[in-house]
Amino acid sequence: MAAIQTIQLLGMLGTFSYVLARAAQASGVAAFHRYAIVSQPRAQLPDMPAGYRVEALDAAALGALAAAGQRIDAPAEVQALRFAAGLTCLGAFNRKDQLTGVIWLGTGRYDEDEVQVRFLLPEHCCWDTGLWIAPKFRLGRAFAALWAGTGAWMAARGLTHSLSRVSDYNLSAILSHKRMGARTLAHHTFIRVGTWQWSTHTRPRLVRGGMVTAPELDLRGVAYS
Repeated sequence: MAAIQTIQLLGMLGTFSYVLARAAQASGVAAFHRYAIVSQPRAQLPDMPAGYRVEALDAAALGALAAAGQRIDAPAEVQALRFAAGLTCLGAFNRKDQLTGVIWLGTGRYDEDEVQVRFLLPEHCCWDTGLWIAPKFRLGRAFAALWAGTGAWMAARGLTHSLSRVSDYNLSAILSHKRMGARTLAHHTFIRVGTWQWSTHTRPRLVRGGMVTAPELDLRGVAYS
């Protein structure tokens, strides 16, 4: 019964992706990812919940929070890579000044860290990644606060949509975006075997691991509104 319900919720393609991803991971020499590229309109993001605020955090601020026992999920080396890539980290705080979650945002381009690809972004879009809610705050309003803060950050820069990639079997993430009026623009598949990666719609499609320049996936011509 559980298997039937999973297939009904994910659909055949989502279920097939999940099975392939798990099998590839178990092999130890391969990986399979099928991403949905999701477009989140700023106009449908929530208002800031009462008692919350969102502010930009730099490396020093994250370090100070970690020293005070408020660590985020991304380790220091990942944080450094994200800051070096020009991403902005937004942190949501409750009325007790507790860090409840973070999200990372960037414009222009985004270099994915799970697969080898550089996403080229439309002029009026940003990219969101690394959304994280502290476990003890996941039943509260931290999620809404982060997206409200994201909307304000976007409005200040004249941005209308935020793009992101979601594994097509990550049902909770897909449903969360749908509740905020998001829509799926396209699906893209990445397959790695050993040191080689093949992907759909990138230039080039086939690359060897460790290349200095990642293959590009141009989203600038996609209708995202």
